[in-house]
Amino acid sequence: MGAFYVNYTFKGADREAVMLALAGRKAFVSAKQNQYVFAFDKESDHQDQALIAKLAARASSITRSTVFVVLNHDSDILWYQLYEVGQLTDQYNSTPDYWSPKSEASHPKGGNAIRLCAAFGSKEIAEAERILRAPRESYPDATRRHSDLLRLLRLPELAVGYGFSAIERGYIPQGMSTEDLIAVS
Repeated sequence: MGAFYVNYTFKGADREAVMLALAGRKAFVSAKQNQYVFAFDKESDHQDQALIAKLAARASSITRSTVFVVLNHDSDILWYQLYEVGQLTDQYNSTPDYWSPKSEASHPKGGNAIRLCAAFGSKEIAEAERILRAPRESYPDATRRHSDLLRLLRLPELAVGYGFSAIERGYIPQGMSTEDLIAVS
């Protein structure tokens, strides 16, 4: 069985603003790690992309920040959306026809390497493009694709593999401690 997780990376927001944006939801919010705050929302773990998109847009708007939301489904699909001050500026799906009865593999859809790199100050556009466009045969593990993308963007990799339920069960991302996380409800 592969990994299942959803998490939100906030660039340019402080923890209090993220907690305010998630008020009324059951979630964990991290302490600021450099310029990033991470959020792990319980309902998002159900992997409802419409719900996740709505929450990311709202949280980005409220915090006036960049939000990079990532969904990993069974280590087979890496899906993300990038919001900048409430506006969707990029989205990606590594395996868009995953649920299709077709037997042939689909190619990744979406993903703007220029926009994504600009959002995080990376100049590695060609490498980002390679990671985004690589077929599933090159990246059979979506968790690895996520990790490679974060490394390239110079984002902390501590969110790779973690969603709300993992943290609730006591699995804390490497580089964090339980003191770094606040439960919001």
